[in-house]
Amino acid sequence: MASGSDHSWQETLKKVVPCVVVLKVTSARSFDTESAGSSFATGFIVDKDKGLILTNRHVVKPGPITAEAVFLNREELPVYPLYRDPIHDFGFMRFDPGALRFMEVGKVPLDPKAAQVGIEIRVVGNDSGEKISILAGTLARLDRDAPTYSSRGFNDFNTFYLQAASGTKGGSSGSPVIDVQGRAIGLNAGSKTKTASAFFLPLDRVVRALEICKSCFEPGPSGSPGVWKAPDIPRGDLQATFLFKGFDEVKRLGVKSDTEAMVRNHKRQKVETVGMLVVDSRVPGGPSDGKLEPGDVLVEVNGKTVTHFIDLEDILDNNVGNKVSVSIVRGSEMLAYEIRVENLHEVTPNRFLELSGGSIHALSYQQARNFSTPTGQVYVADPGYMLSRAGITKHSVILTVKGKPTPDVETLAEVLSTIPKGSQVPVQYRVFSDRFRKRQSLIYVDRKWYGPPTVWLRDDAAGSWHQVNRYLFDEEKSRKELEAEAVHKTKKAKVAENQASNEGTGAGNAGNGVRGNGKVPEDPKEIIAASLLLVDVEVPEVALADGVHSKSFTGNGVLVYQDETTGLVLVDRNTVAIGPCDIRLSFCAYPAELRGTVRFLHPLHNFALVSYDPRELNVDARKVIKPCTIVSEPPLSRGDKVVLVGLSGALRPTARDASVTNATAALSIVTSEIPRFHAVNEEVIELDQDFGTSFSGVLIDEDSSVRALWGSFSRQVAGEEREFCAGIHSYTFSSWVDKTVLYLKRLEKNSGQAQGKSIPVPVMNVEFNTLLLSKAANYGLSGEWIQRLADYDGERKQVLRVKSCVTGSNAKATLNEGDMVLAVNDKLVSSFYDIRRMIDAHCEGCNPLSFSDMEEVKDMKLTTFKDGKIQDVSFKLEVVDGLGTDRLLHWAGAQIQDSYRAVKERGFLPGNHGVYISRWHHGSPSHRYGMYALHWILEVNGRPTPNLNAFLEETAGLAHKSFVRVKLLHLDNKPKVITLRLDLRFWPTWELTLDHETGQWSREVIKSV
Repeated sequence: MASGSDHSWQETLKKVVPCVVVLKVTSARSFDTESAGSSFATGFIVDKDKGLILTNRHVVKPGPITAEAVFLNREELPVYPLYRDPIHDFGFMRFDPGALRFMEVGKVPLDPKAAQVGIEIRVVGNDSGEKISILAGTLARLDRDAPTYSSRGFNDFNTFYLQAASGTKGGSSGSPVIDVQGRAIGLNAGSKTKTASAFFLPLDRVVRALEICKSCFEPGPSGSPGVWKAPDIPRGDLQATFLFKGFDEVKRLGVKSDTEAMVRNHKRQKVETVGMLVVDSRVPGGPSDGKLEPGDVLVEVNGKTVTHFIDLEDILDNNVGNKVSVSIVRGSEMLAYEIRVENLHEVTPNRFLELSGGSIHALSYQQARNFSTPTGQVYVADPGYMLSRAGITKHSVILTVKGKPTPDVETLAEVLSTIPKGSQVPVQYRVFSDRFRKRQSLIYVDRKWYGPPTVWLRDDAAGSWHQVNRYLFDEEKSRKELEAEAVHKTKKAKVAENQASNEGTGAGNAGNGVRGNGKVPEDPKEIIAASLLLVDVEVPEVALADGVHSKSFTGNGVLVYQDETTGLVLVDRNTVAIGPCDIRLSFCAYPAELRGTVRFLHPLHNFALVSYDPRELNVDARKVIKPCTIVSEPPLSRGDKVVLVGLSGALRPTARDASVTNATAALSIVTSEIPRFHAVNEEVIELDQDFGTSFSGVLIDEDSSVRALWGSFSRQVAGEEREFCAGIHSYTFSSWVDKTVLYLKRLEKNSGQAQGKSIPVPVMNVEFNTLLLSKAANYGLSGEWIQRLADYDGERKQVLRVKSCVTGSNAKATLNEGDMVLAVNDKLVSSFYDIRRMIDAHCEGCNPLSFSDMEEVKDMKLTTFKDGKIQDVSFKLEVVDGLGTDRLLHWAGAQIQDSYRAVKERGFLPGNHGVYISRWHHGSPSHRYGMYALHWILEVNGRPTPNLNAFLEETAGLAHKSFVRVKLLHLDNKPKVITLRLDLRFWPTWELTLDHETGQWSREVIKSV
């Protein structure tokens, strides 16, 4: 039937539309050609009694998913993947028909032979997010080449496609293409928006697969659901891609007239043959490698003339594991080969190794074809933290680890299970963009941020995935390997020692190649080089706390303290931004690299302190690596001569003489869109010349003493990240170096006494800005006060004004934005430097490591200009922890924490506070249901969750796959309520907690399947 009346189409659509469902699909992990994420698509019922839904393969996906079907009446039911074709873009999902309570559904019959050029069609589905959309078109072609979607993703091949002028869009994948009689003649798969053309998969092989899937269902007893078995659908292939070419083309490739005549006489289903199949490519190492070549023209398979993909696939599917005779024309020569038919399911992975947040599995036929490489290699679908930290990207292949070949994921996991955490081991790998060379890198074995390497296996009968092996650290095997390595190293060392002795080289400092003749350098630039380090910071995806804007940072640090057991490095907070991270310290004076541990993060100022263990350095290193000398008084002032010294990425010291142009520049950084640390109440140093916006280091005087940290700062300008450098006065950090050393030594002496806290920091919880005295008069400040402040500080000529107060703080209850602070404890103040001095003086006599002492200190007296008059107010200092956030909870794929300082600085907190979402992960329930970052969770199932403990208590009893009602509030005070379905299999509840004594983070699973 070429066309139909409007009435006929109305009747047809009335039957078809209830059979079409919207599919909400969430991929929990990256796998093969698909990335983790959440999407909408379409499917349609092809067996209402058994509950079978037909959709696209790229919807069913080869990896782990969770999915729901939304029916016409908006009922939602869970659906489970049953089968996905290894090559063609179709698959089946199943649902429980008995669970559909409020509507009757039918089925859409499949009729691939009804597809004819010129017939009217309708595409019924979820188009561009619309629940149901109906698009009209006319079938234009039956022999279009399979579309190419991506050079590194899923592509269909070895099939014709149907084409029509019908512009489908995102979400319509899996829609039925129906004729006026309500028969599905094709499956919508893709489109070209520029030409308004849509591509439909023919249903010939779909019909065969459907019949086999139906046979896998065993009905249960009356009133109970049936049982599904995993479908065993034979799928064969030669690992070669064919294209259909017309006779004129194949004759140019060498087909002779008699062969052409023979093929033309072969009419398939009484349809004249117009061309032949030509080899386009074959996979190296596959069955056809070394036999078929691009440009070969296929003539016969097993003695039968084959000119159509369906005939070829029919023969191959019926001969899986056997050899077939393949006759081809190459040039003008007729050749015949016996070729083994590959089982496609054996070259399509059904398991993966979850490693440090990444996914690794055997290289699939799909990707092997994309990259022209053998199947089965250890393929990186998602590098995760451990591999990405080593520079290994997606689409890489792992060859060896620690010199041991890794032919499969199980071997890779076993090798890693013998390596202690934190160790560095070499890995050899290959990337497909540079396939002819092997690359090497060092991986840092992580067991702190993620669970152990775990192998997951797909279970098509259950429609889910299961853990089949967890590779815990094998301590005994590791010990034996380390002992063997130690014996080998000892032997090598003795050989080297004997050779050195024979050559008479000696063992003095000159032998280390660092100091040359061992003389003590006199140049200040060379002296300070002994204290400089390069600090590399990596933040795992699961620890991106406090709104941190990147996962990787590099900057300069300077060694400020070192004894036998403790080394302490000063660095800016644009390099060490948060506590949960991995730090590597590379020394300028000696080729050594050590792990660092965050020990102090100043909540207001742009510096952090990182410790390391000097005992990990050898004797030669300890001789040349020296701490610097810090001089804080008097502070640098305008016109002072300094030397800016820093390290390049190659650990080469670079120096430049400079003059201070401004030593009292009041820093003002605008709050970023995502709340994160920014320096406040900080005066910085500006120079007449430096090394650019991102070259950090130190400012030293002629005695090589450190007068300032040349730190890197970050800010947002029009939504873009911008960096700049400025000097941080040594008085800002010098006392905190002393307190941190005191704290570490106390822990060393009294192990176990950290009591969940680190170094107390007294703060006002006020961000000030400066106002010129000339403008202060316009706000009503009296001439008397203006004169007093001008006489007090003739250089700055400014007054401090409240810019903001931390929400929920004492300051918020005492001060208002715009108030001017004129004096503290009856002493004039006009700068951030003054405020710091006043706080230090006020807390003098307190134990610098005692939170209780600090909290019990008496109130300060502030003289303010407030509400148009001078007022004295009583002000209570508050104490915060010098390590900030010390707990991160992961629930439903969201990273949850208490509201951190940068959030509170925005000026608003909910009434009962709630817990704050700082991150979410792709493919998680949070992603699927819209529980995104920058929200507080106020309630769970109607119960308040004011803090993390309350939140854990309210979620403790929630079961896997249960629905939860969550009340959210955005940072902009916009509330919403969502429902969310838990997936404790792939997204368990777990937390990261900080041990204040060791400075280390640990992971604990709270609830999982």
